[in-house]
Amino acid sequence: MRATLLFAALVSASLPAVAQAPKPPEGWQVTLGAGGLHAPSYEGDDDYAVSILPNVQLKYSDTFFASVQDGIGYNWLQTDQITAGPIVRVKFSRDEDGDQAFAVSGGGTDDLLGLGDVDTSFELGGFLRYRNGPWSAGAELRQAVSGHEGLVLDLNAGMGGVISGFGPPVIWSAGPRLKIVDDSYTAAYFGVTPAQAAGSGLPVYEAGGGVSSYGLGALGILPLDRDFRWSVVAFAGYDRLAGDAGNSPLVTLRGDADQFSAGLFLNYTFD
Repeated sequence: MRATLLFAALVSASLPAVAQAPKPPEGWQVTLGAGGLHAPSYEGDDDYAVSILPNVQLKYSDTFFASVQDGIGYNWLQTDQITAGPIVRVKFSRDEDGDQAFAVSGGGTDDLLGLGDVDTSFELGGFLRYRNGPWSAGAELRQAVSGHEGLVLDLNAGMGGVISGFGPPVIWSAGPRLKIVDDSYTAAYFGVTPAQAAGSGLPVYEAGGGVSSYGLGALGILPLDRDFRWSVVAFAGYDRLAGDAGNSPLVTLRGDADQFSAGLFLNYTFD
């Protein structure tokens, strides 16, 4: 399920104020879509898979939102520049057999055999986003209550705008991002216990917390009609695994600290 996870991570960053779709109408709004993603088979892998993924998003006015990529959240505080509130995210399981439910090519790997499964993680926390013209910054702190059971802090910044004059306007945003995690998170995905070493052939490795990755992400939205019903969303990202995550034998012996990803989706929105 690594493909779904990467899709969530790439698209979850909020667009700057000038790079948003028109303000949603009062009441419910539903977005349905599908697309392709090219990404590592698991976090730290050097082999890539192409996956076909669905996209379902729900919004209520300018307060409630729910989707795989954005999580389930509520805009409890809203001003011209600040938005904050609670959020729940799902990080899908990592199976040691390398199973990729949505993969259409690649994705099969024996790298994880002997390391055991990491169950699906439900992460509870809060977010804070700041916007000032084309500039934005955000922070999200979440504690998993299952799966890796770790603490995750996601930080991002960026700028965005609208490119016009070449047909339909292209809404874009881009900027850096940083992930900081605790010992439980790093141990779950990058540590190797003595029992796992015996089963996997990797050396024993005790992984601690800290900066897990840093990178850049970019997102572009092309509306296909005046009402913003149909749209094409393209995104790309690069992340460098760092600290104990980047030094894990799973990464250094079987994978790569450099992680690239890209995707293209077609969406339809109705209310």
